[in-house]
Amino acid sequence: MNTSLFISSGALQAYQQKIDTTANNVANVNTTGFKRRDQSFSEILASQFNNQPLINQEIGRLTPNGIRVGYGTRTGLTQLDIEQGQAVQTGNPFDLMISGKGFFQVGYPSAFAGGPNEVRYTRDGNFHVSPNPNKQGSFHLVNANGGYLLDQNGNPIELDGQYEVNIDSMGQIQLKSKNGQGATFKSAQQVGIVDIQNPHVLQNVGENEFAIDPNVLANGRNAANYVRMMVPGEIQISSGYLEGSNVDLSKEMTDLMTAQRGFQLNSRAVSYADQMSGITNNILK
Repeated sequence: MNTSLFISSGALQAYQQKIDTTANNVANVNTTGFKRRDQSFSEILASQFNNQPLINQEIGRLTPNGIRVGYGTRTGLTQLDIEQGQAVQTGNPFDLMISGKGFFQVGYPSAFAGGPNEVRYTRDGNFHVSPNPNKQGSFHLVNANGGYLLDQNGNPIELDGQYEVNIDSMGQIQLKSKNGQGATFKSAQQVGIVDIQNPHVLQNVGENEFAIDPNVLANGRNAANYVRMMVPGEIQISSGYLEGSNVDLSKEMTDLMTAQRGFQLNSRAVSYADQMSGITNNILK
């Protein structure tokens, strides 16, 4: 077997995945609440060769004792970078930005009648009011995908149309009558912010939302073991702001050029290995 051919072809696959990951980051540089991913590489296998101990066996040898020969590389981890994005002021009272750790819970009705809602997690706090079809004069907070913003108990947040709504920095929903009478009071519901203790168990399900990936959970563990409801004292929410993407375009472009150069070099190595194989076959003939 031509070892150099397999090493280079494996590196081509790894670099292609790196390019795809970086390109996805660049494409979402203006996506609200987007979290970039960073890809690392790991060595497939390495063998160690020791110098022969026989006297005068390797006179003039210049390589060090215990030299390691690698057999290629592959994609290692593709990690989610949860670094905070920049704040973007919108003035919309239902635009919410989480400062620090935490994710919004977004619920979607189950496809099966009476079944549990599908819960996803996001940092995109772009919500708007939508009429409740089951109760006149009532509204839900939903995102652009139609998902319901959930409260601390996992239920869709429900707003009464006769009250002005203000969401404070701890996620508490403050209500005041629109006719100006009566004092401001707190709703029994509050914005449910959860802490994902290991963000690397999150799987991107599209539309800037995540779900717990069951394939990466340890044996005997389930999604509930990684999701913790945060209490008001831990939450820091800014109303009228959105969190921007945490993509640094200059860094991503640098990574992209580096990966492309590595891809080109390994492509050339595959070409040379193929030429050497052709020469060897001709000699054997």
